[in-house]
Amino acid sequence: MSASSADVTNPGEQQHESFADAVARIERLGKSLFGVTACVVHLHDQGYGLHTPAHQYCAQLPLSAALHVMPEKSSPFSPPLGKVDNFEVRFYALHPLRNRTGNVVGRVALLHERTRAFTAGDAHWMTDLVALLEREMRFSVQEAELAHADPLIE
Repeated sequence: MSASSADVTNPGEQQHESFADAVARIERLGKSLFGVTACVVHLHDQGYGLHTPAHQYCAQLPLSAALHVMPEKSSPFSPPLGKVDNFEVRFYALHPLRNRTGNVVGRVALLHERTRAFTAGDAHWMTDLVALLEREMRFSVQEAELAHADPLIE
């Protein structure tokens, strides 16, 4: 039995996932890596973003130019910071997303239903996760620019 040509990918041919798929993958990675209730990517002024309650909650959080963690100290007696769907947010960490020119264009947010410590190691992993997403953003922009370029101009 032979496979159809649609089922076979040439070894030299690379298929790149869409930006939305890359964002969903990074959100899954963040959720698992940090053991939080949700990892959310929110891009401002670009009409992008899933419209889940977690994304809507993230959109209303303050935008900062550096990592922002709330509460700063873990305590089981911390009041809720907000409510998302069926859980009360008692911890969040926000890391800005920057475009090629360094402007803040969005954020990655970790949301959790319990307070938790956010270590220097966590901050390092968060920076790595954001770097992956910023790389995907740059690749997506370059891919779009190439798709719209005139093939006769080089």
